[in-house]
Amino acid sequence: MNDWLEAENRAERAAQLSEQERWGDALLELEAAIAINPNDPNWHAQRGQLLDQLERYDEAIEAYSEALEHVPQHVELRTAIATNFIRIGKHEQAVSLLEKVSGEHPNYEPAYCHRIAALTRLGDHEKAEEMFYLAQQLNDKCPNCFHHLAESLACREDFARAIYCWQRVLELEPDYPQVRHRIADAYRAQGMPEDAKDFYLQALRHEPGNTEILVELGNLLVEMDDLDGAAARFRLALDLDAECIAALVMLGLVAWQHDELDLAVEHLHAALKLDDGTPGVRAHLGEAELRRGNHYDAQRHLGMALEEDGDDCVARMAMGNCLLELGRPHEAAQHFERLIDLLPDVAGGYHNLAVCHFLLNRFDEGIDLCLKALEIEPGNVMAMHKLALAYIHQGRYNDARAVTDRGLSIDPKHHGLNTIPKRFWTLRFRRFCDRIKSQLPI
Repeated sequence: MNDWLEAENRAERAAQLSEQERWGDALLELEAAIAINPNDPNWHAQRGQLLDQLERYDEAIEAYSEALEHVPQHVELRTAIATNFIRIGKHEQAVSLLEKVSGEHPNYEPAYCHRIAALTRLGDHEKAEEMFYLAQQLNDKCPNCFHHLAESLACREDFARAIYCWQRVLELEPDYPQVRHRIADAYRAQGMPEDAKDFYLQALRHEPGNTEILVELGNLLVEMDDLDGAAARFRLALDLDAECIAALVMLGLVAWQHDELDLAVEHLHAALKLDDGTPGVRAHLGEAELRRGNHYDAQRHLGMALEEDGDDCVARMAMGNCLLELGRPHEAAQHFERLIDLLPDVAGGYHNLAVCHFLLNRFDEGIDLCLKALEIEPGNVMAMHKLALAYIHQGRYNDARAVTDRGLSIDPKHHGLNTIPKRFWTLRFRRFCDRIKSQLPI
């Protein structure tokens, strides 16, 4: 009798700890109660709920399953298992279980609601939307349904409808988690930065310590060219979490934009110290070292970046430029060729490969590459400058003049292009002297 009383007391203590959100302590008390009396399905169900709070979803499924052994047709327990199947990526099992539930209980709305989420993750968006409308017939004010459908719509890049659904979520449940963040992301994806900024700020007012939102807002401000505002958000994220790698990396890139290369390197090294496998950091560090003139340090970091990810376009471009600086155009060309394979519609790779060909005295190939760069990006003044120089080298002065005039009409202050007219005068003078010389008696 004392054992049963102790079990009841421990279960009651677990309930009190749960109210205080002391999930781990509550779990220990409840497990002690279950060890004494393993036949109470409510305790197993409560244990599943505590494991959910601790994000131990596999164990939660086991706990709900143990409860279900005592009450095999319990619809909420089966739904809880399906929900956790979704959380651990077993989406097909979730759909199968929820189909059985709705087959037995056709008016049970959660069986349709959670299927929207599972089908979205399986990429079956048409079926997900069908489940939404079936759920609406049973409960047209379910915020979860609107949230799940919004996720499906966002996956399809139907951001306007996704935003509408998330707005409905907030109307139905103003404190629904993460929705303002999702709306901000959707506005950002549509190229509406001011609306995105407004919702990131709203999200922060609801979750002021959320470093992920702070970093996303900072990234948006970088895109909006508000580097000071961005840096302030990244610094705040670091104040909240000194090991926020994303904030360190972005502070490094902001310092780079301000041409504070020493500070950029300091931040990027700090990010590497926390996790030397963070994607992209070595590429940016290599770029910064290249800008500082530390070519061999740059080459080392960029080489490691490309070992980690051979398709890292930032590292490819920087490595090619580094090898050019080291006077190795043949090796540099290999990196720019790979960059063109990765980014065939970006002018930079063609321009830089053209420079390699010019340095290797392959002027026809270089000219073709400059023309390709200009086909992709007609206003690329750097490509016009290199093309004009190549035309001069080949004696195609009229072509050089035409390209130079075109470039100066875009950027009248471009130093390289402004030096080319002087070359024409020099060449004309030389030709004049050559003609005079040819007419003199021997």
